Amino acid sequence: MHYEELFEPIEVIAYFQDGRVIPLKFRWNGRVYKIRQVHGQWKARNGESYQYHFSVRCESPDCFELIFDTGDFSWQLARVCLEG
Repeated sequence: MHYEELFEPIEVIAYFQDGRVIPLKFRWNGRVYKIRQVHGQWKARNGESYQYHFSVRCESPDCFELIFDTGDFSWQLARVCLEG
């Protein structure tokens, strides 16, 4: 298992409804990842805004942590845990 902290900006397709955010897909390093499962989510205050964190799994066994910032509506890929 290989673990990396990245904090890189990414593009995300997400579903917003009733105050909830559900990430569906994201683009990283020229590749599109379809999110199969959200393992956990939490929010943290970041000054005047909040950051919503999502631990997700895509088609592979790798795990990704995505962050959505409500201050500027940006997304980041915070951490990657690569299997194998």
